[in-house]
Amino acid sequence: MYRSLLAALALFSVSSSAWAGGLGLLTTAGLHQTRAYYYDDAGNQGIDGQTRANYGGGIIAMLGDKDDKVQGVMRLWYLQDQAQAVPDTGSTEDAIYPDEASKGATHLGMFTAGVQWGLLGDPSKFLFTLETHAGSGFATEDAREFLLVEVGPGATYALSDSLLLFGSITADMRYRKRVTFSENVTLGARVMFD
Repeated sequence: MYRSLLAALALFSVSSSAWAGGLGLLTTAGLHQTRAYYYDDAGNQGIDGQTRANYGGGIIAMLGDKDDKVQGVMRLWYLQDQAQAVPDTGSTEDAIYPDEASKGATHLGMFTAGVQWGLLGDPSKFLFTLETHAGSGFATEDAREFLLVEVGPGATYALSDSLLLFGSITADMRYRKRVTFSENVTLGARVMFD
């Protein structure tokens, strides 16, 4: 019994690990590719490639000391993809197509984890970064979940010792049955703690 008590006392006397990171809010907007399908009288399928808007917002969590140039990033956000437009059927007359526009926007739950790489500057002032994230559109209304990969330049600006503004412009790849691309601008603020 005394040994257990001494072991517990020794365990609690050891210093614990320091926690470093941050929490914040983000907003995002951009453009994404989508395919609008249509059919002619003979049943042949045509595809109209479209570029539609998307926008959303959510939360961001950082892992790492606020003075580190390399930090872990986790993001969880809501994204709304604009509905498809009526497809351009070209010379096909009397084309038949699903009315995707009447369904309205697509609502998505998004999650990514990645790394913010500090390239040039000072994390306590102004820092140019490279953003690398991977994750998924994991919550969809119509069971069309997809893989998401994002890469692009960014920057952070310290307003104070613990409050940072951040922004990035990323090229995104979505994969569900095929690869499609999008571009997004993300802006936000986060509070860092050590």
